[in-house]
Amino acid sequence: MRNRILRWCSIACFSLSSTWAVAAVVMKPTPLPEAQYPAILKGNYHSNITKPEAILGFEVGERTATPEQITELVTLWASESERAHIVEYARSYEDRPLHYLVISAPENLNNLAQIKDNIASLSHPSKLSDAQAKTLIEQTPATAWMAYSIHGNETSGADGALALIYHLLASTDTDVVAMLDQLIVLVDPLMNPDGRARFSKNLQEHRATAPNFDTQSLLHSGIWPFGRTNHYMFDLNRDFYFAVNPESRGRIKAINQWYPLLMIDGHEMGALDNFLFGPPREPINKHIASSIKRWSDKFATDQAAQFDQNQWPYYTGEWFENLYPGYSNYAEYRGSIHILYEQARTAEDGVRLANGSIRSYKQSADHQFVSSLANLKTLQQNRQQIFADFVKNRRANIASNGPYANKSFVILPTDNHARLANLLDLLRLQNIDYFFTTKEMKLDDAKNHLGQIKDTNIPKGSVVIPNRQFEAPLIAAIMEFDAEISEAVLLEERQKTLRNGGSIMYDSTAWNLSMMFGLPALEVNEHIRDNLTKESPSYNPGLSNTDNAIAYLVDGASDKSVAFAARLMEQDIKVRVLDKEARFNNQSFNRGTVVVTHHDNLMDEQTLVRLVETTAQETKTKAIAINQGLGAGDLPDIGGRHFRLLTKPQLGLITQNGISPGDFGSLWHMIDTELGIRHSHLANDLLARSDLRQYNVLVIPGRWYGSLSKASVTNLDTWTKQGGTLIVMGNSANQFIAKEGISKVKPLKASLEKAQEFNIALYREWLAEQDNISNQTLVANHKVPDDVWFPWAGNDELKPMSKEQLEQWEAWSANFMPSGAMIATRTDQQHWLTFGVEQQLPVLTSNGPLFMVNQGAQAVVRYGVLVDNPKAQEKMIGWSTIPQGKDLYVRMSGLVWPEAAQRIANTAYLTREASGKGQIILFADSPTFRGATKGTARLLLNAMIYGPGLGARAQIEL
Repeated sequence: MRNRILRWCSIACFSLSSTWAVAAVVMKPTPLPEAQYPAILKGNYHSNITKPEAILGFEVGERTATPEQITELVTLWASESERAHIVEYARSYEDRPLHYLVISAPENLNNLAQIKDNIASLSHPSKLSDAQAKTLIEQTPATAWMAYSIHGNETSGADGALALIYHLLASTDTDVVAMLDQLIVLVDPLMNPDGRARFSKNLQEHRATAPNFDTQSLLHSGIWPFGRTNHYMFDLNRDFYFAVNPESRGRIKAINQWYPLLMIDGHEMGALDNFLFGPPREPINKHIASSIKRWSDKFATDQAAQFDQNQWPYYTGEWFENLYPGYSNYAEYRGSIHILYEQARTAEDGVRLANGSIRSYKQSADHQFVSSLANLKTLQQNRQQIFADFVKNRRANIASNGPYANKSFVILPTDNHARLANLLDLLRLQNIDYFFTTKEMKLDDAKNHLGQIKDTNIPKGSVVIPNRQFEAPLIAAIMEFDAEISEAVLLEERQKTLRNGGSIMYDSTAWNLSMMFGLPALEVNEHIRDNLTKESPSYNPGLSNTDNAIAYLVDGASDKSVAFAARLMEQDIKVRVLDKEARFNNQSFNRGTVVVTHHDNLMDEQTLVRLVETTAQETKTKAIAINQGLGAGDLPDIGGRHFRLLTKPQLGLITQNGISPGDFGSLWHMIDTELGIRHSHLANDLLARSDLRQYNVLVIPGRWYGSLSKASVTNLDTWTKQGGTLIVMGNSANQFIAKEGISKVKPLKASLEKAQEFNIALYREWLAEQDNISNQTLVANHKVPDDVWFPWAGNDELKPMSKEQLEQWEAWSANFMPSGAMIATRTDQQHWLTFGVEQQLPVLTSNGPLFMVNQGAQAVVRYGVLVDNPKAQEKMIGWSTIPQGKDLYVRMSGLVWPEAAQRIANTAYLTREASGKGQIILFADSPTFRGATKGTARLLLNAMIYGPGLGARAQIEL
């Protein structure tokens, strides 16, 4: 009986498992011949170079190659071919390699050192005669940098690059052999391996047995945070002079040593489009040489002819403009001809188009491949003329009568050593020379960030960047205070704004480095060359100890002081911060100085000293030991109220669905690279059910779409009132200021009914900062005066607008908000949030919320800088009053229509308010834009690290 049962079980189990095995085999899709596309590689090839399908398992372009497959292929091919060298130029954050292949004739590869020397001489031709230059041009192969898929979900470029590499290495065709005799082709096939890995994993997860041609399906759309960006969600195609990421820094170093005459950048665009390539339309940055525009037309003509031959649709220009210099086309400012490819995105299976046909993924890769060969052919045929124009332009950059002959940029001295060092590092990365003044100098007609032109003296130690250098166009593009926009472009932009609220501007219209970094600077119309040195002032991080030390101080002007405090607190060291300037041991210390005392830390003295010294070295800060705690004069003493005890931050970041990947990524990157402290990423969708008690700081970045659930907001409100510091950035703040009634801060549009109340609050702030007393002559009166001045005293003469008029004014002005411009702001220099921040701070502003602040909240940073003008009468702009004797400056750089300037004026960029025992801190725009807005990023660092101790009244403990 038992054996019979066992036998039955065996049969039953076998039958069941067999059923499952059959069920597990997916069915083949029904045939669809129209989705097929022939092989991309059709030439005659050497058999000693491995075919791509041997590694991929499919024909090149048939599916999306993973980063691992691409790396394996290019490494293998470089070992097999005498036509290639491989160079690893960087590692991604996820430790994936980035390579470029040097592809040319074997004779050229064996002579690379001499070719590089020739290129160096031609790119710095000041000592070359015309005859010498002509000889070098004849002898030197032209260089082309071919780069693909900088956006990880724009995949066809990298697969087209695989076809290109194999074709150049393996082809026996005489035209390819001749091309490689005259060219050095540098192929960068995979610019964003981390993003591509994310997207290729998404393809794997959503791939079905039958091809899917629906562009709305997950296979095509991807999932948050999508594959476009790198590990920290940076758009690497906006990082070519901010150079925040290792991929960018390695690539820039590599490109800059080759001075490519041609630079290709293979992208993708909307799925239902076709193919765009250069040249761009206006606005075009004026610092791109006219010869580059002329050659771009020639390349476009030849590429178009190749597409016509294949009967492929295409277009040039249209939406592609070239104003912002931080794309891969940064190389144009160094002399390259730059050509953008925008292939309609096809994901992997293909896309059904409006005409009913199917565009396969292989066809998309073929478009990239064919375009690349066409452009290389044009470079080969015009090599000497293009080289000649390159040399001519480089000579003009340093000519004493050239367009850049009489211009210099000056960065004024700062105690913020870390931020200045960061800027100087970017200049070195781009081979830009800078100097330091050896004594005070007088400058004529120097222009400041507000556009004011006046004679001025600059102190010793100022940084001078002469524009008359070989890299002059790039220097001007990234350092000039205002990019020139033609009247024709302005007219077209205005018309489009009025017609449908659109814009012809593809990106931000302001990007000046000194403004992005929040460093005061001047633009000077002269070539400064006297009283300069290349030797930088010494700055030695670490501990400067002294006998009988009672405390160790790191000056608060440096952004790195915040990291010093955060890292020590993470190790349970008690840390204080100084909220007022002080002087000890004959040394001055700025507001925000971090203080570690032996009194607070009852531990072994040597252990504390070791921790302080180690942390100072890690953060590249200088810790100064003091043994005298009595402040000079009325300045703070070490036991007084100005030495405020901090609370260790326990930080959580809200992320995922709806949150802007860029805003979140730049915030995450700042924490990991500037602070290196532990923190948690909290799912947006789970916030309502999360136990928030283990955090005392929560940050909500800006969002793309949607809003927090009511339950999530309730949970956040309860947590804040119990002592939490809630920081909300960008348009995420709209929910808190408009609907929920949690914040006392209001949006401009909802405040117009009480405009006078907000105006009085504004006047109150201004009066609190004045050195004179209003109604001073009446102070000593015994009799009650009958002629007291009040902020609203001049309203009859000023004739403020009615509520209806203000609403009309606001609605009209809102149409003209900037896409990205530098706005002047004034900062509250008595508030802890502004430690390490200048009184006048440039803020990159777009169409974000405009905050209105009345009693119960603080406007820590307001838009607009008040400047003395004795002739100015009191006046009203929109809802607010400009006091007598003052002008209000708003625009620093970029396109700001006058209507927008009025709307922005006197609203707040950064607010802080109490909420129960906690606080709410609101930023109107992302303070960490592209990891480059160092001035506003310091505000966020202060908020996250100092907020629990300085703004909240109770520490949260489980």
